[in-house]
Amino acid sequence: MKLKVDVKDVSSCEKVLTIDVPSEMVTEEFSAFYESVGKRAKIPGFRPGHAPKHVVALHFRDEARQEVWKQLVSRTFRSAVDQEELPIIGYPQIEQVEFDETRLKFKAHVEMKPKVKIDKYAGLSVKREAVQVDEPEVEGALKQLQESHAKFQVVEGREARLGDFLICSYRLRVEDKDVEKRDGEWIEIREQDYLEGFSKQLLGVKIGEMREARVTFPSNYVKKELAGKQGLFFVTVQEIKEKMLPPLNDEFAKEASESETLEELRKKVRDDLEHHRKMETERKLEHLLLEELIKKSKFELPARLVERRLEALVRQSIQSLVYRGVKEEEALREKENLKKNLLPEAQREVRISFILDEIATREHIQASDEELNRKYREVADRLRRPIEEVKTYYQESEDRKESLREQMVTEKTIQWVKDKAIIAEGGLK
Repeated sequence: MKLKVDVKDVSSCEKVLTIDVPSEMVTEEFSAFYESVGKRAKIPGFRPGHAPKHVVALHFRDEARQEVWKQLVSRTFRSAVDQEELPIIGYPQIEQVEFDETRLKFKAHVEMKPKVKIDKYAGLSVKREAVQVDEPEVEGALKQLQESHAKFQVVEGREARLGDFLICSYRLRVEDKDVEKRDGEWIEIREQDYLEGFSKQLLGVKIGEMREARVTFPSNYVKKELAGKQGLFFVTVQEIKEKMLPPLNDEFAKEASESETLEELRKKVRDDLEHHRKMETERKLEHLLLEELIKKSKFELPARLVERRLEALVRQSIQSLVYRGVKEEEALREKENLKKNLLPEAQREVRISFILDEIATREHIQASDEELNRKYREVADRLRRPIEEVKTYYQESEDRKESLREQMVTEKTIQWVKDKAIIAEGGLK
């Protein structure tokens, strides 16, 4: 049964559909509902399932309106979209509903997949950075590995000096109020601190001694209520420990890795650094290619899709702030600033997704079932989970499975653009 559909353009990627459902379709839906309910309805004065239809309608009118509304709007909206051959994205915003047991008319505000105009996407010219690992970087990485295997030896009979670690309790006082107390805290006495000059005020302290340390919190301090203020720490030392580094030799190489000698370890460290540097170089190259695609494309973005992406980025940023120790209420106060700062990134991500989708469509880039199975194996290996568990996770939800397939198509499309690009090696962009 054909619907009466009026389509009004709001923008190049937004439309309002006015959908007028034939009255016979509405009455049939109500009739089907009452017939279904009547078969099991228990109504006083009638045997179960034998009440007349008009009596069933009297008892179940509210339930009928809710169920028919839900089913009919969903079905007729989808039929209208198919009838008008509209490439919509996301979910509709239903408005101005006129509904009773004989008629249904409503408006659906929808977003459309934009018509992507892109001049060129094959043969893009970019430069790939040279991958180079210097000897000081290798030595620095070895030093970090050595630091990670350090042992801490309790020292007695002397005062604390530069490089020592203090096990202590402290109380922080700001504007004549105690704002923080900690116990069992580790403090390294360093030349430079995030709170400038803090730890050097503890030089010469002894076990059991209490020492005061004055600081000025930076204006960008993560705890906003302390930013720019003066603070006074009352630090009581419980232990002093000296960091003991293991010597860099063959024995250390065996203990810290699967290498037999220090030279083998040094080579492994260099190889790892080169691997990570190559991966970073490829990410930068892909970023350059995507920026070139953006420059060569032109189309309008669906506003609500951008808003949804922006909300997701803001949620992630707030969660990150909380994870780093910011109180949730403080993090939420940053929401408007985050939205303002993250809007360009949300727009960029949405734009790139449409560009890559357009390229994939034009070049017939798809992810086969065989490739999907290989991806399951890849995910299983990365997460160290049984392959069947991973397959079940994706296959029990069509949305998850299609989301993974879309991710694969995106990855293949980026690789296609990279393979077709003209890349100058060893330069800097």
